[in-house]
Amino acid sequence: MEKLGTPAVSVITTAFETAGRARARVLGCERHPQIAMAHPLASRTTAEIAQIADQLVDRIAAALTQEL
Repeated sequence: MEKLGTPAVSVITTAFETAGRARARVLGCERHPQIAMAHPLASRTTAEIAQIADQLVDRIAAALTQEL
C-alpha cells in the first residue's frame, strides 16, 4: 500500500517483530511502521483484544500520519 501512496502500518505481536522488519526490508520498505503488541494473541478474549486495540490506536494513528 505504501508503494501505491497509501499510508500503512503493520500491527503484529512481539514474536514477529524481527520477521516483520526483515519482510519490510525485502519488499524495499525499510521504514515501514510496525507496532508490536504482547504475544500471544490467539489465546486472548475479545474483550482483551479490544482493550489492546484501545491502547494502540494513538500509536497506529501517529504511524499512519508520519512522513516516511
